[in-house]
Amino acid sequence: MTEASGGWRAEVGAHVVFEAVTWQIVALVGQAVRLVAEDGTTASVLAAHLCADPGFRVVRDDARPEVPQWGLFEGIDAAARERALAWQRHIREIEYGLPAGPGSPGAPRPQFDPERYSLAERERAKAEELAALGWAKASVPTVRRMRARYRDGGLWGLVDGRKRRPTRATGRADERVVAAVLEAVRRQRGRSRGTRKGLRTLTGQILDDAHGAGRVKVPPSRRSTGW
Repeated sequence: MTEASGGWRAEVGAHVVFEAVTWQIVALVGQAVRLVAEDGTTASVLAAHLCADPGFRVVRDDARPEVPQWGLFEGIDAAARERALAWQRHIREIEYGLPAGPGSPGAPRPQFDPERYSLAERERAKAEELAALGWAKASVPTVRRMRARYRDGGLWGLVDGRKRRPTRATGRADERVVAAVLEAVRRQRGRSRGTRKGLRTLTGQILDDAHGAGRVKVPPSRRSTGW
């Protein structure tokens, strides 16, 4: 966690509103907070700057699981990402009346207003809407199944199972370690005396800052990989 102004602690997985956009916190590096919006846009800001935004607030959505495996999500093809993000917006509209989720600005469309219609009625309205838009196999059971998948697996749970095996140069490496290595490389860029040992040490520090001391460890050195 990162201590921010006003006593609020930034936590990975939390949803916040910053510059009128709802973001999810995906990493903490020192005092920097890394954010991702539902459309895939990313940002990195200082915690103090985040909280200083006049429209800043924490979005309460305790029913959702922790932050998705964003590195994996980015590794799938664009069509699968867009489909999952579209499902996320539709599911949020069913459950909260607003595609951006609870606490977001705007008013619900009449057929998805929780104050006027039951959850079952909103599911049926969404299935009818998706069918009219040409979505294949759009039905109430499909909508309910996707809601369950989102509740269990977050955004990653909405990805078509056939698309969940992206080809990545990092193979089966822990996404958190990969992100930390990339950040360490970025920080060392331009330094003429950077060493492999120094890179490993810096990677470990970044992991400790982002996830807590010792919670995510740097893999043991392997000569065959050069790491």
